[in-house]
Amino acid sequence: MLEKIIGAIRMQKDSKTKSSKLGITPKQKVVYDTIRDYIRQNGFSPSYEEIKQLVGLNSKENVHRYVHQLAARKWIGFGNGRNRSIYIL
Repeated sequence: MLEKIIGAIRMQKDSKTKSSKLGITPKQKVVYDTIRDYIRQNGFSPSYEEIKQLVGLNSKENVHRYVHQLAARKWIGFGNGRNRSIYIL
């Protein structure tokens, strides 16, 4: 009986952490704000090259890393394999 209760509590705890946004670093916040503002102004998401230029990063590899970190932390999402398909969650 006690094991069932503990199992139920763990499941509730896991579901809360998976659905909520996780914290981000200051640099990730800059990338997030850049994406958000670009979408608000233009109606579509920026390309990696545009993010690189707007944020002042040295390579698109760094943009890729930051974007996928934001997606893993549930701050942004991606469309179905299309270019410029980043959206804010």
